[in-house]
Amino acid sequence: YIIDLQKTVKKVEEAYNFVRDVAMDGGALLFVGTKKQAQDAIKEEAERAGMFYVINRWPGGMLTNFKT
Repeated sequence: YIIDLQKTVKKVEEAYNFVRDVAMDGGALLFVGTKKQAQDAIKEEAERAGMFYVINRWPGGMLTNFKT
């Protein structure tokens, strides 16, 4: 794979700005990290930010309420 780092930096900055704006406007964010090595950090940072998080299995239909 060839990764264009200039495009990557631009998109990471856009994502950062979006998340920052949502948080500043009092919106809710969902932190997701189901891999073992990410679970503690995801939980800690989500709780620190007063946001929601998922660190265990992602149940099908969790966001859509579709039965799976």
